[in-house]
Amino acid sequence: MLQHYFQIAIRHLLKYKTQNLISIVGLAVCLLCFSICMYCSRFFLSIDQCFENHDHIADIVLKSSNGEFFSGTPATVFEQLQDIPLNEVDILTHIANADPRPYNIEMKDGKEYPFTEMSTIEIDSCFRQVFTPKIIDGSWDVAVHTPNAIIMMESTARKVFGENGDPIGKRMVLTKKLMSSPDATTSSGGTVYTIQAIIKDIPQNNSLNFCNRIDLLVLNDSEGLFQSESRKFTTGCSTFALLHKGKSVQQLEDHLRELNLSSDAFPDNTIGATALGKGAYSATFSPYFISVTTALGILILLIGLLNFFHFLTGSFLNRSREYSLRKVLGSSNHQLLSQLFIQSALIILLAFLITFCLIELLAPFFHLTLVVFTLEIDKTSLMKQCSEYLILIFLLNLLICTLTVAYTHRISIQEGIKGNVRRMSKHFIRNTMLCIQFFICWIFVTLAVSLYLQTEKTTSTLFGTLSKEEKECILSIPLNYTFMKNEEKLAITERIAQHSGVQEKLLSNNNYAGGISITGFQSEENNRDSNINSSFIYAAPNFFHFMNIPLLKGNNLQNNTEMVIDDVLEKRIPKPILGNILYNFNGGYTVKGITSSFITNVYLQSESLFRSEGMAFLPLKMEGPIEYCYIKCLPAQVKAVEEYASQVLREALPYTLSPQISTLQQDLEEIQGLESKMKNIILFFAIVSVIITLLGVYSAITLDTEHRCKEVAIRKVNGAGLWQILYLFLRMYVRILIITAVIAFPLLYTILQLWKQMYIVFFDDGFCFWICIFIGIVLMTLLTVIFRILKIAKINPVDIIKTE
Repeated sequence: MLQHYFQIAIRHLLKYKTQNLISIVGLAVCLLCFSICMYCSRFFLSIDQCFENHDHIADIVLKSSNGEFFSGTPATVFEQLQDIPLNEVDILTHIANADPRPYNIEMKDGKEYPFTEMSTIEIDSCFRQVFTPKIIDGSWDVAVHTPNAIIMMESTARKVFGENGDPIGKRMVLTKKLMSSPDATTSSGGTVYTIQAIIKDIPQNNSLNFCNRIDLLVLNDSEGLFQSESRKFTTGCSTFALLHKGKSVQQLEDHLRELNLSSDAFPDNTIGATALGKGAYSATFSPYFISVTTALGILILLIGLLNFFHFLTGSFLNRSREYSLRKVLGSSNHQLLSQLFIQSALIILLAFLITFCLIELLAPFFHLTLVVFTLEIDKTSLMKQCSEYLILIFLLNLLICTLTVAYTHRISIQEGIKGNVRRMSKHFIRNTMLCIQFFICWIFVTLAVSLYLQTEKTTSTLFGTLSKEEKECILSIPLNYTFMKNEEKLAITERIAQHSGVQEKLLSNNNYAGGISITGFQSEENNRDSNINSSFIYAAPNFFHFMNIPLLKGNNLQNNTEMVIDDVLEKRIPKPILGNILYNFNGGYTVKGITSSFITNVYLQSESLFRSEGMAFLPLKMEGPIEYCYIKCLPAQVKAVEEYASQVLREALPYTLSPQISTLQQDLEEIQGLESKMKNIILFFAIVSVIITLLGVYSAITLDTEHRCKEVAIRKVNGAGLWQILYLFLRMYVRILIITAVIAFPLLYTILQLWKQMYIVFFDDGFCFWICIFIGIVLMTLLTVIFRILKIAKINPVDIIKTE
């Protein structure tokens, strides 16, 4: 009997090859998108579950009077709690915040080579007992008793030393002075560390360095925060407590509340306890990200499932005559359910097989980087989660098949054999599914178009004195190599500037696309009431010419005691400022010129509020470190100059470093444009939803036309023309489009108005925006329907009537 069911299932698959192929491929792509979205959501929901003791670890926090958490604690909190008997606590540990550090690393040949900055966390000896890292090589005990001991992650060791390298015992020399370094440390660093152990990578969903990789752990760090005087005044570390078995975080919190402890540095805030990861979850974007990815995943899966079940139920219900004949022959509802379930399960298995193949093929590209985090999607975990969804969809499929059998059971045998089954309920189900599909389609298309328009608006506003074409002709070259002297950097930039395609070069002490700072200026010295917050840039003398910034009044920068401000900042100063002095922490600067406004950030969030309120240009001191060089190229020579600059850098850099060159436009999209990161993802979802929805319409109209061939033939005999036949089928789909748009557009308009509050500039989301989206979807739907209807409109009525 099972073999018979499989034969029937394969026969029906081959009967409707196109529609079944649409269902299988559409479901497979939607499953892939859904699995990736849910992987991200589950990743963020499982913060700190990678640690064996996560249920027994408490995060010691500072709480304000309204119960809000501080970001971290001073290192002195750990020292303070060590002297207090806490019956709930087994072990206390504290770790410093992650800090990117540059090192020269000893290699096989005994020489030391520089590498890119590595994310380093200072820890204490109790870290292993609390967080239980897995030792792969070396000795933790040796590291505990060694000054400046390095514990390296497995992937970092493999990246630096190769698969067969032996990192244990190798030296790592710090090449810059840290904020926490002793005064005796020189600006070029020089402190020597030794690699003592290799541990298995700590997954990124941890609260130690949330959603960013950790390269190194450091024990007994002479340059670190734990031995620095600044530990008393900063919240630069986190404190954790491993609880005794049977003790809870709430019990520790109650005990600390009774003690009413506070930090010396922050006497107005009490020391409390919360569950591990709770602070990281609530203090970051995680709740919003989880909501967005879950919603997107469910919507895209719903598109695929509706398309799949829409065709499946339609094909099932069209076989009412077959089911009635089977009843006459003695077939039971149980046998009919088995037949339908095997047919649909076969399609689902094929869809999942394609999904697994797509995961295998696309695994190298599963790397999601947004402004605030980087996420590597593990192929094995993704496949495992996808297998779990297979079981859920099988259960849903069983429910659909059961409902179909229950529906057909209500049909009398006579009606089923005659084919007089009422189609109203079937059309209602189908139309409802199409309405939901179009509703989701409106959401994805509107969001995709909005993101693209906002990206264009954002990148055109940032550094708005330059056009998009000019930004694409400016190369951005990082020179933040601590092992290089300024003279060497200047020699490299001079050599690159000699290329015939170079128009001008600009030196900087940071990346202008993401390194704009904020400071307070005082119009009256030592008068805090005259303070004015403003963004500021250290600008070279040719900065204004390079960036096409027009000088409205006064002169350019001439020496280190002068400054230039833009007209936005000028308007915020109550008195005429040109020629007068503004004061900050470095002293006084004479305002020598006023420029037009220069926007370097478009977001209205926290500190960004200040950035939109004017810009000050301070003189770049060439004796300071040169970190960046910008090269303005001739439009036709950008690629040639980039290749030449890469060659020059490769010759100057050791083999352990690779040149990193981009354009100013790419920098703006990478660092400033959150929407530019999301637009391609949402665009892909929009394309998938549109294609699957249109294919669903195609399947529906195919089943419709096959069923109504006789009606079309009779209408043609009675004189109906092409337009009458088109109207017969089109009116329902136009009605569905209008109804779903009326429901979706107000909701989307509300979302856009909330989104708009993030920016100082926003694209025009007026009437034309909505009407263009509506016309675009309507045209694609009408073309799909007309393409299928034209086939039936050309049929010969005589042939159809003879068949009937």
